[in-house]
Amino acid sequence: MNIIVRSEVVNNKVHPAKQDDNILYINKAHKTAECANKYAHELRAEFTQLLMPAITRTDVKVAGRFTSLLNELCFMTKMTMENTSKGGQ
Repeated sequence: MNIIVRSEVVNNKVHPAKQDDNILYINKAHKTAECANKYAHELRAEFTQLLMPAITRTDVKVAGRFTSLLNELCFMTKMTMENTSKGGQ
């Protein structure tokens, strides 16, 4: 999926750009936060399923650090999404 961050200005007002199936136009803070949250959770799920077992066999501390960082990222993106939905766009 291609991501394009932009807005179209018509008559001095910002209007959302059109979307199609293969391109996601991000033009509001809340939409950006939603996408970041989605991608952070997908990254954590893929890491846990695909990489965690191998990294754990190699170095438990490194695996724990990656898990911690991904959990923090997921929490921060979720909170950003919630905060932007309360009024900041």
